[in-house]
Amino acid sequence: MSKNFWNALLIAAIVPTMAIGGLEAIAQSYGAIARSPSTHDKGYSWNYRSLNAAEHRAISECESVSGAGDCEVLIWAKNACMSLSESRNGAAGSGWSVDEDQAERIARQVCYDYGGTNCYITRTICLPY
Repeated sequence: MSKNFWNALLIAAIVPTMAIGGLEAIAQSYGAIARSPSTHDKGYSWNYRSLNAAEHRAISECESVSGAGDCEVLIWAKNACMSLSESRNGAAGSGWSVDEDQAERIARQVCYDYGGTNCYITRTICLPY
């Protein structure tokens, strides 16, 4: 058999393995947004391999700024966009979708549903998908 045949066979065997490995890394992309209801400080995380790690990082970041001890995860996502909307009266809403605009629309609507007026997007994070 020719050298080209063996080279093609080697490439055919390696490329799917590389592609599967790449998908595995993307499949484990978690993020979270945490917020303090009393101070309205926030914490964020993205591209973590586990939900627990993403939530812990977001809460830790929020608490390091807030110091109130009441930070909580408002939303988490895996391989999607997550968005936070807030209102000057303290209301907040979050949403997620694989579409960034849709995540923001959902977050704004949830903010309005919780009594917000003039809700505006304060942060959107899109994870690889």
